[in-house]
Amino acid sequence: MERIKKALTQEFMHGYSLFDKLFMVSMLLVQIVVFCVSPDSVLGVIAGISGVISVVLCAKGKISFYFIGFVQTITYLFLAWRNCFYGEVLENIFYLVTMIWGIFVWKKNSTVDDNGSAHVEALKFTPAMWVLSILGTAACTFGMGYWLNSIGSAQAYTDAATNVLAIFAQILMVKRYKEQWLWWFIIDILCLKMWFVAGNWSMVAMYIAWTINCIYGWYNWTKLNEGR
Repeated sequence: MERIKKALTQEFMHGYSLFDKLFMVSMLLVQIVVFCVSPDSVLGVIAGISGVISVVLCAKGKISFYFIGFVQTITYLFLAWRNCFYGEVLENIFYLVTMIWGIFVWKKNSTVDDNGSAHVEALKFTPAMWVLSILGTAACTFGMGYWLNSIGSAQAYTDAATNVLAIFAQILMVKRYKEQWLWWFIIDILCLKMWFVAGNWSMVAMYIAWTINCIYGWYNWTKLNEGR
């Protein structure tokens, strides 16, 4: 029991700045207000709230991000299916599988700093990895967009871009590369546009929060990398 208490303290009580706390609280309030003003579904607000919490935890390099992320991923999957975003459905099934993998990788490569805060150790790209990642994601996006369009997916090429980029970003996240945040930033902008067109305001609010969080995630993971 003492070991569990210590782990929870390291995850949730240490290492959070005033910005982290204010950002999370303000984004949660936005989710609640949006739902009250324009209620779309209970799943939408659950996905939005759990999504805000999980990405802030990810930006801090906290392994607990994965557990909150399970809730967000499952609820988002059902929303995507209901809106005929079939690429998003496949993407989130992939997330569920890789989250299990990520828990073990992050657990093996985590550290506790002098302030008692537990976080993952971050890595960064080599020049060759930059070239291969850009060429690979471009080719896969075109191929998947063509296929999704052929089966009647809504906004096929936007859906394909978010999926290919997200799969790549998810692998980078599990493997602990800070460059994941650049990919997540592009994905969040595309998804913001997609859900705006679909008229789901809980998801719009969530993706606005996620886009802002990408900037902080890059900043914080740069510090985590420098601390290695």
